[in-house]
Amino acid sequence: MKNQEFGRVLRASTVGFAVGCRVNQLEIPAFGRLVKAQPVDTREAIYGLIYDMLIDDDPLVRRLVLAENPNPAIINDQRENRMLPVEMSVLAVGYKVSGQIKHGLPPRPPLNLDPVALCSDTAEITQFTDNLGYLRLILRAADANVPVDQLLVAHITDAYHLRGRDTVWALGVIQELIELLRSNYDTLIPTLEALSDALPELPLVETGG
Repeated sequence: MKNQEFGRVLRASTVGFAVGCRVNQLEIPAFGRLVKAQPVDTREAIYGLIYDMLIDDDPLVRRLVLAENPNPAIINDQRENRMLPVEMSVLAVGYKVSGQIKHGLPPRPPLNLDPVALCSDTAEITQFTDNLGYLRLILRAADANVPVDQLLVAHITDAYHLRGRDTVWALGVIQELIELLRSNYDTLIPTLEALSDALPELPLVETGG
């Protein structure tokens, strides 16, 4: 499946970037999805996980909210043609250079207006997620107001299905999380419980004492 472009970079730093898209493009991305900002040179890319979405208001939206019976045509026009973009925050978790995927913060951020695409190609998803080193970057984002436990659950669930319901991979991720979070039960236990609810077909994993 070809990766689908859905927006462009609004602003960026080494640790992540913001993406802007139109309201009618909002069906493509989702919380926890792996995306990539890709300059003209397709040998390079910056990978990240969507961890927040913001749909801002404007004066017209405020007036429509207060209206008793707003015209549906005006609402649809506002959603389809409004000039304010939907804004998504993305946590950088890896990059590609000279065609090779590396896990870690990119050497430089993407530029404004670089296109951003959803990673939906099974081979690319598998290549990126085979190495679990990027999980450490997600866990370190707890101090940046990133909902780490929910982000992990959403990403792991999504990648599990994109990898063709890869049970071996998912159980490996769970074991890695148990190892990384063995001294942080406040994050580990809610994460495992949420994963158990999201992926009930997986065998239960004991966290140990």
